[in-house]
Parts: sequence; C-alpha cells; structure tokens
Amino acid sequence: MEVWLLLLLAVTLLYYYVRRRFNYWRDKGIPQLDPSIPLGNMNGVGTKRSINDMLNEAYLRFRGQSSVVGLYFLISPVLIVTDLDLVKQVLVKDFNQFHDRGMYVNERDDPLSGHLFSIGGERWRYLRNKLSPTFTSGKIKQMFITIREIGDEFLASFDKYIDRDEPIDIKLLCQCFTCDVVGSCAFGLQCNSLKNEGSKLLEIGDKVFRPGPWGMLYSMAIGIFPRLSRALRLPALPGEVSSFFRPLVRSTVEHRERNAIERPDFLNLLIQLKNKGTVEDDATEGLEKLTLDEVSAQAFLFFFAGFETSSTTLSFALFLLATHQEVQERCRKEIMQKLALHDGLITYDALKEMTYLDQIINETLRMYTPAGQLFRVANESYHLPKLNVTLDKGTMMLIPLQSFHHDPEIFPDPDRFDPDRFAPESIQSRHSHAFLPFGEGPRNCIGMRFGLLEVKFGVVQLLSKLRLKVDPRTTLPLKLCKRSGFPEAEGGIWLKASRL
Repeated sequence: MEVWLLLLLAVTLLYYYVRRRFNYWRDKGIPQLDPSIPLGNMNGVGTKRSINDMLNEAYLRFRGQSSVVGLYFLISPVLIVTDLDLVKQVLVKDFNQFHDRGMYVNERDDPLSGHLFSIGGERWRYLRNKLSPTFTSGKIKQMFITIREIGDEFLASFDKYIDRDEPIDIKLLCQCFTCDVVGSCAFGLQCNSLKNEGSKLLEIGDKVFRPGPWGMLYSMAIGIFPRLSRALRLPALPGEVSSFFRPLVRSTVEHRERNAIERPDFLNLLIQLKNKGTVEDDATEGLEKLTLDEVSAQAFLFFFAGFETSSTTLSFALFLLATHQEVQERCRKEIMQKLALHDGLITYDALKEMTYLDQIINETLRMYTPAGQLFRVANESYHLPKLNVTLDKGTMMLIPLQSFHHDPEIFPDPDRFDPDRFAPESIQSRHSHAFLPFGEGPRNCIGMRFGLLEVKFGVVQLLSKLRLKVDPRTTLPLKLCKRSGFPEAEGGIWLKASRL
C-alpha cells in the first residue's frame, strides 16, 4: 500500500511539475501555443505533420502580433522568432550572445558529433578559423575538375532511360551524382553511385537524414537533456554510421600519408591541418593541429551536408524547370550563350556568369528550403525591448525559415515558381533577412559556395544536352513527406528526358 501511495505521489508531483513547466512562456507574458502531455507541441511530428508544419502554425497565428511565440519540445521551452528585425539582431548584431546552436555533442563516446555544425563556444571559433581557408574560391576551383569529370557520368546515366523511353527517379540520380562528387572531393573515393545506382555511403546517408519518428524523438530528447545523455554515454549518431565512417577516414588518411599522396580535395586540406595546423604556406611553428578524430568529424560533416542538401536542391530545381517549360527555355538560352564564350565548355568562370540560373536556384531554395529552421541558444540573459521581457540564459531561439520563405506578405503568391523574385531590383525591395537558405552572420554555412557550384553544374550539364518534362507518375501538386527532416516529395519526382 505504501509503495502505491509513493508512486501516486511521484506521479502527481511529476504531473504538477510538467503543468507548471507548460506555463513557462505564459508566465513571462509571451504568447504560446498550448502544449499537451507528454510531447508538448510535438504531437504528430514525423507522422501526421512535419516540424515545419508545427512551426508554421505558431508563425501564422501570431505573425504581426508578437515578435516571438513560445513552444515546447517535450517539456523544453523554445522561442519562435516571427520578426525579421529580431532575426537580424540574433544572427548578426548580437551574434556574440547567440553564437551556439545548442546541438548535442558527445565527443567522448561519439567523436563524429564534434563537427563544426554542432560544437559551440571557443571550440567552434577555433575550428571555424582553421577550416575557413579550405573554402576559398581558389580551393573550390581546384575541386571543380573533379565535379566536371563526374558530370559526364551524370549525363551518361540518362541514356538508358531515354533509349527505353522510361521515367527517371530524378532524386535518386541527383543523390548518386552529389554522393560521387562529394565522396571524391571529400576523400578521393570512387563511390560509383551513378554506375551502380546506389552505394554504401547512400545507405549510411539514409540513416543520418531519414531516422523515422522514433529517431527524431531520440534526437530531440538528447538535445533537450544533454547532460543526462552524456552521463548515459548516448551517441548523437547511429552506431552503424560511426563504425563505417571513422575507419574509412582513418584508413584513407594513413594510406595517403604512407604513400605521400596529395589530391585537390577537402581531405587533403584536413590532413594539412592535422600535420601542420594550417592550409596556408605560412610558418607552422606553435600552431595547434587537428586530431584524427577532429579530421573524421569535419570530413563527415562535409560529406553528409554536401550530398543531401545539394541533391535536394538539384532535384527540385530540375522538377521546377520541367514543369515550367518557358523558364527552362530561357535558362537554356542563357546557358548556351555563356558556354559559347568559353569554347562550349562548362567552366568555373562560365557558371559564375549565369545570373538567371542563380535566380532559378534561389527560387528553388525559397520554395523547398533544405534546412527549414535555424537554431540559436542565448549564452547569457537577453532583453527583448519590444516585449520588455528578459530571456533566461540557455533559451533556445528558433528561426522558421520555411515560414518566412512562404509568407505571402514577403513573397506574394508564394506557391508560384517565379525566378524573377531574385532579380536585383526585387531583392533590394525586401528585408535583408527575408531569404536565408544558408543562414546568416558568422555562423552561416561554410560550404555554401561549394554546394551552389555543385547544383549549378548539375543543371547546366543536363539542360545543355537534354530537354526535361514531368512524367505522369509524379503526383501533382507535390505533397511533401511528413517523416523527413528535408523536403522530400511523396511518391518521388519522376521526369522524362529527351536529347536536344
């Protein structure tokens, strides 16, 4: 009897604690979406709705009424930013008070988690300074030779579908292309995804980016309870990912060092950081060097961030071009004009000159933003003058990019594909922080230029030789999968291709 009474008391106290916790924002005078036990506002996320759907509900309900809205991820309070001026404040002007993402890192038990995207504080500054020189225009230009070689395989992979008059699973081919490009540019690996229509790296990528509802909940939980998770020695990534990736990097590094092999790729630059502490030709005395685990973590980030975001953008760009023939023809005309100035070759400089193609890719990123939200954590208490509220240290701020990118007051008729939204005069007429597919401020995407180059090349390689149309197998209008953290079309995107 006493056991049952103690259990009842414990449950009652827990219930009372959670109910009080769910009034956290209301007690501060901040409007909130009402949560429910035990998931807070996460009910249905990953099954009936996506995380972007949840954020958009909060955004639309309080847009124009309050610059912030309170939500709860499980029992953890999260603040949604609905005001673009505050977005600029958090990401740029007051960056030093919001320099961390609040991601779960456990380098002791999961060394791959210690990469540039997730780590915080001085460790982030140290790594960012070390890695920034690896993404200069000169270094990226050296990797372009590799992109062009794999581009020929990408184009050739369409031949059998054209000859058989069969529909093409464009997301799969784009994944194979970007996997081969990033695999080669990151490690010098011949992934052969295009030749085999798949690879082990693609399988591992699915485990990282398509974890399912329980995987999403696990990731959310370790992020909300990082100290407990580290005490329990919980990894950030599935064990299969680490057990595949770390030996791969270690063996490749050892092989290159043993045989004095140098290649124009990202891993070669990381090896320089490991052995010299710099990728520049300056004096190396006293410079701190990367460990092999740090090299593995950065290589992991470069590969997975580079292949999935780029393949998502490329596949949706090709879909939008296939469904808007007039835009496709205008884009092809620009491509042919610019290539004619470069002896018919797709060169690094030719791609830089294709400004209408830039507009198409930006409009694709607006409509189908690969990372639909940005996270920042207040590393000290922070005052919001508009609301006269002081946020506690450790408050998670969440910027709903997808909501801004689809707000009809910012982008009229937001479901319409219109590359002219990104003509110079249109950009000037909007708030400077209305469009942020790569983030903004000191913590923006370090690999942005490489990713855009990869996508631009893929579009040019295909449109210069092929005409694309949508196959009836594609369900129109597209419905996005609720289970995926990235934009992904239910039933896939199926295109037909014909030679020019």
